[in-house]
Amino acid sequence: MEVKIRYGKNFKKVNLPNNSVVLKKPQTLPVKNPRAEIRKMLENPVKTPTLFELANGKRDACIVVSDTTRPVPNEILIPPLIETLERAGIRNENITILIATGTHDPVPEDMFEELLGKEVLRHKVKIVNHSAYDDSMIVNLGKGLHDCPALVNKLYMQSSLKICTGLIEPHFMAGFSGGRKSICPGITGIETLKMFHSVDAMGHPLSKSCSIDGNPVDEMAKSVAKLAGCDFMLNVTLDDQRRITGIFAGDLFEAHRLGCDFAAKTSIVEMKKEADIVITSNGGYPLDQNYYQTAKGLIEAAEIVKPNGVIVMASECRFGVGKETFKTLLRELKRKGVKAFLDSHKTSQTFVSDQWEVQKISQVLEKTRNIFLLSQLNDKDYELTFAKRITSLSEGLKMAMKIVGGDHPFVVAVPEGPYVVGRIKNSW
Repeated sequence: MEVKIRYGKNFKKVNLPNNSVVLKKPQTLPVKNPRAEIRKMLENPVKTPTLFELANGKRDACIVVSDTTRPVPNEILIPPLIETLERAGIRNENITILIATGTHDPVPEDMFEELLGKEVLRHKVKIVNHSAYDDSMIVNLGKGLHDCPALVNKLYMQSSLKICTGLIEPHFMAGFSGGRKSICPGITGIETLKMFHSVDAMGHPLSKSCSIDGNPVDEMAKSVAKLAGCDFMLNVTLDDQRRITGIFAGDLFEAHRLGCDFAAKTSIVEMKKEADIVITSNGGYPLDQNYYQTAKGLIEAAEIVKPNGVIVMASECRFGVGKETFKTLLRELKRKGVKAFLDSHKTSQTFVSDQWEVQKISQVLEKTRNIFLLSQLNDKDYELTFAKRITSLSEGLKMAMKIVGGDHPFVVAVPEGPYVVGRIKNSW
C-alpha cells in the first residue's frame, strides 16, 4: 500500500505493509466560493453586529494575522475585511496589519507577499511585526488567570477597531489554534509568554491537542484576550488540500468555540490500539520549515505509539533547527536529562525563550527514543535532534521493523502529521 506523506511543499512516498492503517481526516466538503461565503459571514456574524456596523464611524483598525509558520489563506481572508473597512469610511493608511509573531522572528518585508497575497499589498495598508521583547510596543493590562501578566501590543490596544484572523486546527498545547491565540501568545510581551509557556503549564495533562476544558494554557490565553478585547474574529478551518472547509466570524470566544467543535469533528480519528510504528510528517510547509516546529508532529506521534515504539518523521526543515536559544536548550537537555532540565527552568527567573518546545520534545523522549528523521538538516544539526538520520521513508520503515520485530507489526501512517489527531479508543 503506497502512501504519500507531506514533506515541504511536496510529498514523500512509502510502501506500507498490508495490515497498516492510514489516519486521515473525515471527508469534509470544501466551501465552494470562499470569498462569497466570507462576505456572507461578515454580514451574519456570531454574537456581534456586522463588521460594517462595527467599523462605521471608527477612525482606524488593526487586523491581527498569523506569521509564516501557519498556512492561513490570508489572500482570501484579508481582502473582504479591508473592503468592508473601506466602505465604512476607514482609509487604507489608517488600517494596520499586525503580524502575531509571539516569540518567532519577524517576517521580513520580502515575504509579505507570500504571507498576505498581492491583492492585500495593493491596498497599501501598514504592515507591522509584533515584538515580544520590545517594551516600547507593550502595555500592561494587569493579570489574567493563573497569575499570567497581561502585556499586550500597544498598537493593537490603541486601535479603535480590533480584528483577529487565523486558522483553527489542533494545537499541541492550547487545544486548538486560532481565536484567543492571536492575542495570547501572538501579540503579548515576553513576561506573558514566560507564564503561558511555563514548565507547569506545558506539563499539565490537559495541555494537549483538542483539549480545552481544564487546559491551563487555554485558560490563560482566554483571560488575557478578554482583558485586551477584540471587536471581531474571522477564522477558518482547512482540509488536507488546504481548502477552506469552515468559516467562523463574530465574537472572539463564541465563534471560536463553534470552530473548535467543528475542527474536533474533522481532526480527531479513533484507533483501537497503540501503534508499533508511526510514520508521520509535520504537516508540510510552512509548519515543517525547521526542527523547532517539528515538535508538534513528534508529540502527536508519541500520543499513539507504544512505549519504546518507533516514530518515523518526515520534516523538511529547510531553515535548519531553529534559533540559537533553541539549539542551546537542546544541548542542555542532552547534557542534563529530562528531569534536571525541567527543574532548571521552572521559574520566571530561569525561563528561557523556546524552552517549551524542548519540553514537548522531552515528553516524546519519555515515551520512546526510537526516532528516525528524514530532513534537509546537516550532520551537525542532526546531533541536536535526538533522532537518527534517514535518507528515505522506506529506509526508516525498514529500520523500524527491525527494532520492533515480530511478523506483523502494527504500522500507522499520518500523512498530515499534527493536523490529524489520533486517539486510542476508550482512553479519552
